[in-house]
Amino acid sequence: MLKITLGFSAGIFTMYMFAGLSILGTVNLMPQLRVHFSALTILLTALLGFWHIYDAYWLRTHARSTFRTPQPLKDFMSRMGERNLLLLSFLAGGMFSLVKAPCVGAIYLSILSMLALKIDVARGIAYMGIYNLGLLLPVICLGLLLAFGLSPKKVTEFRESRRVEIRLTTGLILITLAVLMQLRIL
Repeated sequence: MLKITLGFSAGIFTMYMFAGLSILGTVNLMPQLRVHFSALTILLTALLGFWHIYDAYWLRTHARSTFRTPQPLKDFMSRMGERNLLLLSFLAGGMFSLVKAPCVGAIYLSILSMLALKIDVARGIAYMGIYNLGLLLPVICLGLLLAFGLSPKKVTEFRESRRVEIRLTTGLILITLAVLMQLRIL
């Protein structure tokens, strides 16, 4: 479990750092994109906020989410054996970060937008690293708890019982973030 947690977390971290550096580097190389990137980020953040709120409604009425992990990724993760466990979990983390981008990507894009408007790429790397480590902290803590005896069934039950509230809260936070960015408060 510790190898899986380490590889999975490293895959997520690497993918988000690569994406962030690519976006931030592109926006810094072409300053004319900054205004358009900022507007696009605000729009995406608001849309994802409304999607989370809609998903909370959908979960409440249909008992299933509009956010789904694709079956091929689930199959890939279930085939992880002892051979190449670290590499496979790294790849799974990288793929997972792409699949779950609608869940955390809006806040990341918002941070990148703020970084692109205010600082250079070199300082942006430090901020992106801090954000990515903060994003991974719950994953690492959960992996450690599972490695030292926490029941996966209890984790799943807790997550399932709180999904509507989590989606609704996330949606409201994203919409608030979009409004604050539009008003240039953030």
